[in-house]
Amino acid sequence: MLRVGAVACVLLLAIACSDLRVKEGVFDTVDEARAAGAVAAGWVPDALPTSVRDLREGHLPDGRYWGVFTFPPADEPAVRAIVGDEITSGTLQCEPPGRLEWWPRVVRSPVNADQVRSTGFKMYRGADTRTYVVNWGQGRAYYWR
Repeated sequence: MLRVGAVACVLLLAIACSDLRVKEGVFDTVDEARAAGAVAAGWVPDALPTSVRDLREGHLPDGRYWGVFTFPPADEPAVRAIVGDEITSGTLQCEPPGRLEWWPRVVRSPVNADQVRSTGFKMYRGADTRTYVVNWGQGRAYYWR
């Protein structure tokens, strides 16, 4: 019984430590993200309007990343140009590290398009190979690749 408990503790520790590889960036503006190299690295979309605020990104050494930003209603057309075609059905995979506390539960694997839509978000295949989930009324967009 003691061995089972020890094995369980080691497994939990290994899972928790895997999240330590994630690096995060928090920026007030796109210009801050650009100056920090997050745009050049691809973790923040290059085509975002300069009025976008409250950017967060998390990335892993294997190339996967996740991000969020807010935008004012006036920039909705510019954001729509980035997001591409809407995904209206099906299931997608999105497995952000647990340390990204700001990532919404509804956008964790398996990501069901119908369930996402029921929360006020819409999903899109971005022209830039990212997947976007946007709440147009709130002016908030999440993305990953």
